[in-house]
Amino acid sequence: MAVYVICAWAVYALIGAQAPDEQALARIKAALQKPRPTLVIEVPKTDFRVNIDAIRPFADLFEVPPWVTPPSDLAAPHVNCARPCVAQLVSADPGAIAHSISAGLRSRRAHEEVVQAMVEYCSAHRDEPGAAGICGGPPP
Repeated sequence: MAVYVICAWAVYALIGAQAPDEQALARIKAALQKPRPTLVIEVPKTDFRVNIDAIRPFADLFEVPPWVTPPSDLAAPHVNCARPCVAQLVSADPGAIAHSISAGLRSRRAHEEVVQAMVEYCSAHRDEPGAAGICGGPPP
C-alpha cells in the first residue's frame, strides 16, 4: 500500500511542476506574436545521371556464354568415338553423314511432291478465283 501512496504522490508532484506560471505564458505569447521566420532553400543543380537497366530475373541463367558458338546448319558433323577410329581420322561420324544424306533426300522428295501437286492443281483450276496467286496468272 505504501508503494501506491508514493507513486500517487510522485504523479501529483510531476503534474504540479508542469503547471504554467505567468512569466512562461507571457514568454510564449510574445514568441507567437513575432512574424514567422522565412526559410529560403535553393534547389540544387543536378550534376548526376541515373541509368536504370531493367533485367529479367534469372536472365543470366539462360544466356549463351560468349565463348559458346551456336551450331549452324553447315557445322561439321559430331565425332562420337571413345577410342581412335577411322571416323576420327577423316574427322567425320559415319552416322552423322548418313543422317545428313537421308535428311537431304527426304527434303528434296518433299519439295518435288509439292511442285507436282501445284502443277496438277494449276492445270485443273487455273481459271478459278484465287488461282492466280498460286499458278502465276492466266495461261498464255
